[in-house]
Amino acid sequence: MNFLHPPFDNVKVRRAALLAMNQKDVLDALVGNARISQDLRRGVRLRYAAGAPMSARRRLVKGDGMAEAKKLLAESGYDGTPIAVMAPGDVVTLKAQPIVAAQLLREAGFKVDLQATDWQTVVTRRASQKPPKEGGWNMFFTNWVAADVSNPVVNVSVGGRGMNGGWFGWAEDAKIEAAAATSLRASNARTSRRRSPPRSRSESSMTGDLHPARPVSGPERRGASRLSGVLDGPATPVFWNMDKSE
Repeated sequence: MNFLHPPFDNVKVRRAALLAMNQKDVLDALVGNARISQDLRRGVRLRYAAGAPMSARRRLVKGDGMAEAKKLLAESGYDGTPIAVMAPGDVVTLKAQPIVAAQLLREAGFKVDLQATDWQTVVTRRASQKPPKEGGWNMFFTNWVAADVSNPVVNVSVGGRGMNGGWFGWAEDAKIEAAAATSLRASNARTSRRRSPPRSRSESSMTGDLHPARPVSGPERRGASRLSGVLDGPATPVFWNMDKSE
């Protein structure tokens, strides 16, 4: 989400947009029901990658998120400003998210300008801080591997550095960065992170007034039962040393 220009410079509009998002709808379109985790079927979302020390399971939305989104959008004073959503069609793993999200946003009451493009254009254009009418944007989607979002220190998409080195969208909040520093100190101390994690950058961003990003998908990685010798890499398995049994 781009914080620099309307309508997402309004915190109530941001909240309404994020409440309208539905992970299961996105995953149904992206990977199909067979690969959706039990957590997502129950409406539970991980704040970090599955298996990470701080991956506590919590419901970020209670009840009907769409109904709440419609109510909040009506209260926000939203004036019908179109939301420019970049939709790359040349990357299979990124094709479904903006299409499904656009429909959910329309259902909530937003006017959406879904702009078909390619991923290289998204990568170039997302760096622009100009208004959408001048080649800028309001929303885009991307993918992260678990290593990129495994803890609040490395998860740059929920940072608060603004235009001073922040992630695209340029959310700014000193409290979030202070929370990240606290998390880093706790991680370095290696003190009972699973039992009592500190108030993190991600948690602060989702429960306060910032709301810079929200996960909309997270398919499980499935293994093959007849493969042996599979080696884990830094983010994904490496494809050597494997052996397939008959």
